Formats: sequence, structure tokens, C-alpha cells
Amino acid sequence: MQHHCRKCGKAVCGKCSSKSTSFPIMGFEFPVRVCDLCFDTVKEEDRTPLATFHEGKHNIAHMDMDPSRGLMVTCGSDRIVKIWDVTQVVGCSLATGFSSR
Repeated sequence: MQHHCRKCGKAVCGKCSSKSTSFPIMGFEFPVRVCDLCFDTVKEEDRTPLATFHEGKHNIAHMDMDPSRGLMVTCGSDRIVKIWDVTQVVGCSLATGFSSR
């Protein structure tokens, strides 16, 4: 059976993609299948979550982003608010609020 590595996108067989990992910078906060080669390239800091989770399910009803501070807020139809640290995505420092671009 073929699968796609969520990091490089290659189609690989189950034998070549026996591993899974989170990869938040690409939007995968929970473990997803990656090929064995890509698994070895994902560093521990690459697995650092970009979101804080307060509940299990979150159907987003509203979203707002402040790129200057690297924060995104989502509010779900379940009325749960999540604050996301997206500094790695938008290229700014959360501490200074200064964009490096």
C-alpha cells in the first residue's frame, strides 16, 4: 500500500514509511506519516508545537492574526479560544513584536 510522506510528498510503501512525527511548521501539530529518510531529518525543535491546546475538537468559526506579534487567535463553534504562536511562520520575534522582514 502506498502512502505520501507529509514532509517531502513522495509516494512510499508502508515499509519505507513506518514512522510518524509531528511537524508544526507545515501545519501538522499531531503525528503524521513521514518516510524513514525524512524522519531522520526532523529535529526535536522542528517538533515544537506552534499551538496551545485547551480542548480536543475545534471547529474554527472565527480567526484573527496579528503578524507583527506572531499571534493568531481562533474561536471555535464550541466557543473555545486558542492562541497560536506563529512566529516561526511569519518570521518575527514574539518577545519584541518586531518583524524581521
